[in-house]
Amino acid sequence: AQTDVTVTLSNGQTITIKAGETVGSTVFQTPANDVYNNGSTVSTTIAKTEGGNFENLVTDPKAAETTITDSIDNTTVSLTADKASVVEGGEITYTATLTNKAQTDVTVTLSNGQTITIKAGETVGS
Repeated sequence: AQTDVTVTLSNGQTITIKAGETVGSTVFQTPANDVYNNGSTVSTTIAKTEGGNFENLVTDPKAAETTITDSIDNTTVSLTADKASVVEGGEITYTATLTNKAQTDVTVTLSNGQTITIKAGETVGS
């Protein structure tokens, strides 16, 4: 290219290929991990080109596609008691703990029927 070439992508990003060069690039941030999404595909095409002072610049219509694989975030819930022993008629507080923050409220039902709620954004409930 005799002058800089600006390539505008269908996702709105731009790539500048400097005069005398043949390659330019841009960084695209993929979507954050989503517990409800099991991977996806990101695709973009060239929407427009400007510059370069070419006699005939042909735009390849083929999309650049990248598969985003799902990263499984295992979350474990564990239960602890506040006391190792208690006298008859005493109280025990059970605490449920998650290894990752809850994205929504989590209800843990104990074998005795009682429930513990861990609020969204938290890791502990009792």
